[in-house]
Amino acid sequence: MTQTYTTEQPIRLGIDFGTTHTSAAFFDGAQIRTVPLDPLNANPNLLRSMIYVTRTQEQYLGLEAVQTFLEHDTGRSVIYEDKYVGTIEYTVAQQYKGPLEPDGPITIIQDVTIADDVGVQGRLLQSIKTGLRSDSYTGTDIFGRYYSLQELIALILGQVRTAAEQHLGRPIRQATLGRPVQFSPDPAADQRAQERLGEAAALAGFEEVDFVPEPVAAATFYLNQVTKPETVLIFDFGGGTLDLTVMRAADRRVHEMLATHGVLVGGDDLDSSLMRQYVAQYFGAMTPIDTNFDGRPIPFPEDLADELKQWQTIPNLSRPKALAVMKRALRFSPEAAKFAALETLVMQNYGFALFEQIEQAKRRLSYDLKTKLQFQAETIDLKLELRRREFNQAINEERSLVREGIQAVIDMAGVTVSEIDAVVTTGGSSVIPIFQKMLTTLFPNATLVPLDTFSGVTNGLALRAYQSLANMSSVSR
Repeated sequence: MTQTYTTEQPIRLGIDFGTTHTSAAFFDGAQIRTVPLDPLNANPNLLRSMIYVTRTQEQYLGLEAVQTFLEHDTGRSVIYEDKYVGTIEYTVAQQYKGPLEPDGPITIIQDVTIADDVGVQGRLLQSIKTGLRSDSYTGTDIFGRYYSLQELIALILGQVRTAAEQHLGRPIRQATLGRPVQFSPDPAADQRAQERLGEAAALAGFEEVDFVPEPVAAATFYLNQVTKPETVLIFDFGGGTLDLTVMRAADRRVHEMLATHGVLVGGDDLDSSLMRQYVAQYFGAMTPIDTNFDGRPIPFPEDLADELKQWQTIPNLSRPKALAVMKRALRFSPEAAKFAALETLVMQNYGFALFEQIEQAKRRLSYDLKTKLQFQAETIDLKLELRRREFNQAINEERSLVREGIQAVIDMAGVTVSEIDAVVTTGGSSVIPIFQKMLTTLFPNATLVPLDTFSGVTNGLALRAYQSLANMSSVSR
């Protein structure tokens, strides 16, 4: 429903551009109001941070991007053809010279071709935010058109601005954007990442933006409700990063930030660990492809098995080297059915659809002690029961990183665990029971305060955006 606000009433959006989802809200001075971003989503206030671009450069966002990809590119055959991309010229010294050949070096001109999947209808981009981590990643070529990272992010931020304008019935040109505590451990790269995010916002039509660390935004939302002095740990665990902040509040208006710390681990890494530990074996990852002349098994190459850890890298297994291994396994492996399933997964482009099921199973394990992971497609007949304790074992490495990150931010803040009065959690991965248990164990005297999984940061950004408006207004007077 469209709401109309007068031009005398400035509106500055708070935007949480996340690895998995994007959301937006604003504070009108009385209450926080969310902005519906995706009418196709079960929760219309969440826009999946995904883009699908077709060969004709049509662009789809959010759930429509997912649905279009599943309709156009899942279950199709991978068809490679050699594509001419240019010519290279190089000069080499002569080793032998015939009587009629000239003296001196020889120049060789050679055409260069690449194997191009001509069956692909479009390209799906996920976890775009993580591109900001690397100062060397500048963008990507999609069917002959180069998209800078800023342009890709601007597509999502532009959708946010357009949806907000339609919802509110007036132009929106100002925003407060959330950002991780740490894009990169390198300060220069971290600063450049924020600059690129700002450039993306400008491309999306925002004329005035500022930035707030995401856990600081979550703390702002929580501390706006406190009535007594508290020392608080903010645990913001999303799809791409874990952000931690320790803050001390004298009251709801006076806050002191003691320390912030970022850990490069998120929900996507947990999905990869589930795939690596429990699912990949059903696609031959731990199965011999053949036996040696002396009867010893020849294992599936580890570098190829690594490509199964993310759906984005699974198509690499359709390259000639991997295909040769797969064909050998189909012929000689004692468990050829697993490689038949792998062939379907790779050559019919089912990687994304499989990872969607892995993520859903991970979410169910937050509420159930066990769940079934099932995926059927042609030669794939995956039926796997996953237990919560097995999931906990699969993510041992990530759990260690989380624990180390918590200890680091406590040390940086110069406080002890007994001084923490409340642990405030937000982000989709924060509801996972093993991390909830870790927090209650590490901070036995603290109250565990779960904020809304997907809106805790957004609500805090809306409050910070309102504060920015107030500061700008006082400066202009």
